Amino acid sequence: MDPPKMAECVAVKIPYLFPQFLVLALLCSIQSPGAKPVGPPKGGKDSLVFVYVHGFGGVKESPEFCDNLREFLVAKKVGSEVINYEWDSAKVDVLHAGASWIKSQEYADAEAPKFKREVIDKLEREGRPYVLVGFSVGSRVVFKALEATESELEGLRGVCFLGSAMTKDTTFKNRAAMPKGMRITNYHSPLRDIVHRVSFNFMSETPGGGQVGFDDEKVFENYVVSCAHAHKGIGIATDYSGLAEAIAFLELYEHGVMIPGHTKVNWETSVMEGDVWWNKIRTVSVPGIDGDSATVELEQHTTRPGYYRALRIGADGKRTRVARGENLHAILKELGIKVGRR
Repeated sequence: MDPPKMAECVAVKIPYLFPQFLVLALLCSIQSPGAKPVGPPKGGKDSLVFVYVHGFGGVKESPEFCDNLREFLVAKKVGSEVINYEWDSAKVDVLHAGASWIKSQEYADAEAPKFKREVIDKLEREGRPYVLVGFSVGSRVVFKALEATESELEGLRGVCFLGSAMTKDTTFKNRAAMPKGMRITNYHSPLRDIVHRVSFNFMSETPGGGQVGFDDEKVFENYVVSCAHAHKGIGIATDYSGLAEAIAFLELYEHGVMIPGHTKVNWETSVMEGDVWWNKIRTVSVPGIDGDSATVELEQHTTRPGYYRALRIGADGKRTRVARGENLHAILKELGIKVGRR
């Protein structure tokens, strides 16, 4: 929705929208407690670089996603670097939260060329492999920068969106930047993301891709998670920063980095959908006993983000747990997924 139309909607609905804007303002402006930054490990030229672009609410100097990711990499002795791209995404004015939201989208569009020049182009010149992660309106910065790129990015290894604050009908006008076969991994939360479910839907007639997923499946690979947009320690939902470890596990494995470990003893068991307690993080095709491939869904526990399970999905929709444990690489290896398949 363009800014003039948005402003018109806000003016008409202001008696009803103020509580929703207040929710948005409070969730986006309060800093998450407890995370302590860890110095980024420095690897060689071929080590994977993770670039995180934060969302709405002004400059974020120490996002919890980056802290979680750094702590995981240090604990596992992986020499990857984590870059937090700090940008002014518009501070929240509680009394004018709708206007602040519109401004943040304009800021994102204006920031994209700088992000491309100072981060993407620099990593490409240095020949370093990298993964781009965009949260909320930060996904718009990443998307617009990719859309403005005229040739394939040789160093790009993956793109992940978390709670993306772009409408579900968003798609590339130009997709030359994306390596062949690569799609944007979009983690969206229809159940737990209150910012999208309440505030975003009042500010836009079209739902966000961070709530319902994106329509264009040639560009996006959608996965349903149970994450709050900006969780503050209430209830059972965790925020998107809890996905940091899972994303690192997946991207490192595909880059050819194996973290040693083992799975837990597993008995094949039928399980329910588990929308509240499990994040769906990847779907893979694995060799079957009879030579045919089988579809396996990888899931991360929402309140125990270091615990994973693999479910074989039958033709009838039956879900059978075939592996579990705290090391996702060990699960992938047990499933027969080759390391470094990208």
